[in-house]
Amino acid sequence: MAETRLRILSYIVAAALSLTAVAFGLVGLTAAGVDQTLWIVDVAVWTVVIAVVSMIAVPAPSGSLLSLGIGAVVAASILVEDITAFGAAVAAALVIVSLVEGRFSFMRPRTDGDFLSDALAAIAYSTLFVYAADTIERLAFTDPYWGSVFAVAVGGLGWFVVRALVSAFVGVERTDLAGRYLWLLALEDWAVVVSLLAAGALFGLTWPVMGLWALAVAVLPYAFGHLAFERYHSTKVTYGQTIRALAQIPEVAGLAPRGHSTRTAELAVAVAQEMGLHPNDVNELEYAALMHDVGRITLNEPAILKAGYTDEDIARWGAQIIAEAPYLSQVSELVEQQHRPYRSPGIEFDPDVPMASKIIKVASAYDQGRVELGLSAIEALERIHQGSAYEYDPQVAASLRRVLVFRGEIPY
Repeated sequence: MAETRLRILSYIVAAALSLTAVAFGLVGLTAAGVDQTLWIVDVAVWTVVIAVVSMIAVPAPSGSLLSLGIGAVVAASILVEDITAFGAAVAAALVIVSLVEGRFSFMRPRTDGDFLSDALAAIAYSTLFVYAADTIERLAFTDPYWGSVFAVAVGGLGWFVVRALVSAFVGVERTDLAGRYLWLLALEDWAVVVSLLAAGALFGLTWPVMGLWALAVAVLPYAFGHLAFERYHSTKVTYGQTIRALAQIPEVAGLAPRGHSTRTAELAVAVAQEMGLHPNDVNELEYAALMHDVGRITLNEPAILKAGYTDEDIARWGAQIIAEAPYLSQVSELVEQQHRPYRSPGIEFDPDVPMASKIIKVASAYDQGRVELGLSAIEALERIHQGSAYEYDPQVAASLRRVLVFRGEIPY
């Protein structure tokens, strides 16, 4: 149902853009003093350039696919002097993208939600750029070059905010993801967006002076930045894979149930996303959930088995092991706190227990009920609710229930 609504909405936006392109065409071609041949060439060239570049998608820090089209739109906004030609080119290019992107998008396929985000954001950029440039021209308080930079900055900010808002709105169709989480996740792409805006502005500003060399001036800095983003993403993936491998040591040694850490992490992440935690906090929570039982590797020591141990001991030992890696200092704190109840008698909640630790505690207990105790989904969830007086945070338990409903594991 959600996909159908998005598809219909994308058709409506594409139809509106088609009418917009026609309207700009009629105004531009009938305006007095307009060189129609030059107008048509500008529109045709920039329509093709924007459409082709828009269909090149690259991975962004948020995990989404970011179109490079905004860079071409920025360049066109600086180089195309006629507002109607610029508007017609952008609108026509977006219509072409909507028709062919699903089948012919280079590198990676994108969705209707991606098209909506890019289309509405491009409209926001074009509108704000034209308004800002016109305002600067009327005030005449700066030279044209800095005026263009300022207009690009205003339009780029609008593009970024609108894209993030639309991405969050589209994602709300999934009831297991909080709008706040989606909004914050979209904001993680700011560095890539700045590099695209800068590349487009560099090309637009240097083309009149440097000609084709402007392409190198604009593309090379972005290429180096893109390489850095790709390496960062690759390093992050590798880091996560390493943590997953280390988290399985207690399971391989028979000191923890097989797959418990992975299932706990997957469920904890789903709950955190549903509750609207910051994406960075979700990443740390995932690492902590994967390694929440790593302290069990100490149970191979006969002296420890003889002296006895508690869940608090296991959590503390695990935190000490994890803290050996400075990058995981926050993760070690989450692991150390994940055994503690969310409140003690006489207080509403314990402020020293992070929300991520509470989520890990609930996710681990649910998986234990399902796998170790052999309970049904309803029974395992009810076990969590019964412990909500002190052990398990009721907010987390309620979020877990919503996640399970979304997955179809329990009835609504």
